[in-house]
Amino acid sequence: MRHPIKRFISCALLICALAPAVRDARAAQDMLRAAAVVNDEVISMFDLDMRLRLAILATGQRDNRQLRDRMTAQVIRALIDERLQEQEAERLGITITDEQVTNAAEKIARLNKLTIESFVGLLESRGILRKAFDDQLRGQLTWRALVARRLRPTVQISNEEVEEVVRRIAANRGSRQRRVSEIFLAVDTVLREDEVRRSAERLFEQLRAGARFPSLARQFSESAAAVRGGDLGWIQEGQLPEEIDKALAQMRPGMLSRPIRTLSGFHILLLREEKQTSLGEVTLHLKQVLIAIPSGASEEQRREAAERAGQARERIAGCAGLDELASEIGAPGSGDLGTVKLSDLPAQIRDAVMALPIGQPSRPVSVSGGLGVLVVCDRAESGIDRKRIAQRLTAERLDMLSRRYMRDLQRSANVDIRL
Repeated sequence: MRHPIKRFISCALLICALAPAVRDARAAQDMLRAAAVVNDEVISMFDLDMRLRLAILATGQRDNRQLRDRMTAQVIRALIDERLQEQEAERLGITITDEQVTNAAEKIARLNKLTIESFVGLLESRGILRKAFDDQLRGQLTWRALVARRLRPTVQISNEEVEEVVRRIAANRGSRQRRVSEIFLAVDTVLREDEVRRSAERLFEQLRAGARFPSLARQFSESAAAVRGGDLGWIQEGQLPEEIDKALAQMRPGMLSRPIRTLSGFHILLLREEKQTSLGEVTLHLKQVLIAIPSGASEEQRREAAERAGQARERIAGCAGLDELASEIGAPGSGDLGTVKLSDLPAQIRDAVMALPIGQPSRPVSVSGGLGVLVVCDRAESGIDRKRIAQRLTAERLDMLSRRYMRDLQRSANVDIRL
């Protein structure tokens, strides 16, 4: 762990560099006072002041005492979490190079349409030292590296999970689609409920006062979308928790929601755009086992056919080998049906296979000539990107695991807030 004395000396040197902003020795001594101690490592009032200045600049608000009072609790909590993350990374031998920090700083400058020199000049005009900005970047990069090493290898998204999302999207074709941004604050324990609610309300008031949503999201949101300024992308109805879907249904583009409580925490939503989704086209590769029912069949014959269809269904284990099984027990018309458009199928077949997982047999369906048990061997849907779906599911899983990881670090830490 970095030695607290070294950090103290570094802080003192920084304050000397900022001497014009410090009126006298008493003020300088106050800046060296501990705002919090995290596992015997000090977060100074100077650290807190620098981070407050950064947050205010990033969110486009006017620096004043009232705003600082509202933001202090959020900023000190972010600094504490950052220090815990850095300590854990150091324990595991994870380091971020100066080159990585410089590259990240230059990228942020470009996003703001500035050269790095102009960006540093902007920081200095607000009394913010370059090192304080670099320290914040280093903390963010450290946590990403920590999550990538410890958690990413544990996340495996199955084809079944992706197909479940695909089926849900297909079932909602033609519904409204919304582009949403969020700020999310987790409630990890009942004891933190009121504290997190107050933080969410303070962020909401800052947004109403003109703070930039993406900047506040990057600074304080605890979701994976924070690095994108809270942008969740285009969301279909039914993809988000019910409480959020209900709130979005009452909003118009450009509207901001008050904090919404869900099972995991508080969400502040910004509805950016909305549109009607395209019905698109779904193409299926189908195979079937057909159990024949002769014209004018008796009830007894129909029951026997239904029983045989049920037995055939139990023997189907995906598309592999189905042709052989169809040849063995099926009537002519069994086997590979080729590729067909979902919209071209009769209604009863369409209903049976529309949401059917790939490789699983359908219930017996009335078809021409008897009862068919169908299997979807492949599904292609216009406008659906399975790779992107898998990436999103991975990000959501990592988001959940990283919050759990952070909660464990918080619970095992010795933290003393001295404000």
